[in-house]
Amino acid sequence: MGALRHMLSRGLELLALAMALLAAVAMVGIVGIITTSVIMRRFFNSPVHITEDMVGLMLSAMLFLALPLVTLRAEHVRVSIVADALQSRIPRLLRIAAMLVGVLFFGWILLESIPWFEFAWKRILKSETARVLLYPWMAALPLSVAVTWVIFAGRLLGLLAPERPHAPEELQ
Repeated sequence: MGALRHMLSRGLELLALAMALLAAVAMVGIVGIITTSVIMRRFFNSPVHITEDMVGLMLSAMLFLALPLVTLRAEHVRVSIVADALQSRIPRLLRIAAMLVGVLFFGWILLESIPWFEFAWKRILKSETARVLLYPWMAALPLSVAVTWVIFAGRLLGLLAPERPHAPEELQ
């Protein structure tokens, strides 16, 4: 069981890191295309025509591709008023409830995102302005949600170590 936990944890970490690297590349791409478009508009009165489409696609992909690593490391934004108030009384029950909500939510989103992705794939959908294929960008959602679901399910089943959120004093 220990070897399985280690392999799953390490595999998920490497996959989440690779996805986060792609998110960082998308972030650099956003800055690059906006900078290029501004320079082109200012000096040549001709902005890059694909800017809006590409920035929107890269932003969406970036947000979803970063989600698994943030979830794995428990570094997401938290609203912790209720959790802090109940922490000393029922910490284990609260963690289980949070993991169940994560499993249900990300499972539901995964089930909804697969037909959505297939629709774009089968019809070879493209963006209106730049005519950029949409399905490669849309693949970020089901992939990201599936990996995040595995993280929540792994924690719920005890296959991954429980998340340890940072205490406020650790963040300073």
